[in-house]
Amino acid sequence: MKGLRQYPAVDIAKYVGALLVVAIHTFPFADLSPSFNLFFISTICRLAVPMFFVCSSFFLFSKINRAYGHEAENEEALKHTLKRLGILYLAWSVIYLPYTIWNYAEVGFSFSGLLGYIRDFFLNGSYYHLWFLPALMLGIVIVYVLYTRRGLTFAAMVCGGLYLFGWMVNIFAPMWEGLPVISVIYGFLIKMLGTVRDGFFFAPAFILIGLGAAKLRRVNLRNSAIGFAISFMCLILEVTLYAWIGVLTDLSCMYLSLVPAMYFLMHMLLSVRIPDKPVYRSLRQESTLIYVSHILFARLLLLLLPNAHLTVYLATLAFSQVFATLVIRESRKFTWLRWLM
Repeated sequence: MKGLRQYPAVDIAKYVGALLVVAIHTFPFADLSPSFNLFFISTICRLAVPMFFVCSSFFLFSKINRAYGHEAENEEALKHTLKRLGILYLAWSVIYLPYTIWNYAEVGFSFSGLLGYIRDFFLNGSYYHLWFLPALMLGIVIVYVLYTRRGLTFAAMVCGGLYLFGWMVNIFAPMWEGLPVISVIYGFLIKMLGTVRDGFFFAPAFILIGLGAAKLRRVNLRNSAIGFAISFMCLILEVTLYAWIGVLTDLSCMYLSLVPAMYFLMHMLLSVRIPDKPVYRSLRQESTLIYVSHILFARLLLLLLPNAHLTVYLATLAFSQVFATLVIRESRKFTWLRWLM
């Protein structure tokens, strides 16, 4: 395994995924049609973050060897990944601290708010879009322990069970809130966890898919493309069903169809043959920087242009791309900038 450069299709897909994440947070079609905007975010855009989990997992577990005698190497690879993600998360938590204070100033500072921030810092992100990083770290640890100690089959059963529970909570939240007894249990769960879209219920299933892509026989390009097309059609039907029964919200994200869709998408990306070029390394770095930085610009632009969401989306992309390009270029002189990506 020579590293990430062997799979330029993955780098391209991650960059496109970053653009879709920006759309989730800027609602580009909200002024044209709120219902279409919700449907767009609930289908195409919801592929992005699971794909990030799958890709990150694939490259980590490509280095993990479960055979006897490789324990030290495995732990070193795990520690290196967690350290890199931890530094990235802490750096951006500091950068977003003024925005965090701004949020709390708007609602009023309180002891319960402080406790909520501490909970979110470890489970749901120090700022709302940064949730991916602690979720990835926690999910990686869960899957690593399950896989190295009990094997792939046991890990799949546990991760599948966690995702199914999260699916029931996330998708049917409007239903649980209206039931007399269940609403109390649901309220307590959300009070304690904040959300089930986290590293415990959401991330492990997709991290397991990345693990499987690294360890199991790969699906060829034709079959993976067909599988992804069918899975994506099922995703559209699933989202349509949730909208029809009245449970679809902008927080809905744990769809059942996402699991096979991510499985086939990852195999498709790994099977695509694209000549490797240095530009793909830039795309990989740019995708990370756009993901973590875009709220810096989107938050202010949405305040300035509250009724021009498509303009906000395009402007956010432009500012984020310029920022990413500058950070990558200047990191050659200032090595500490690499902590940001």
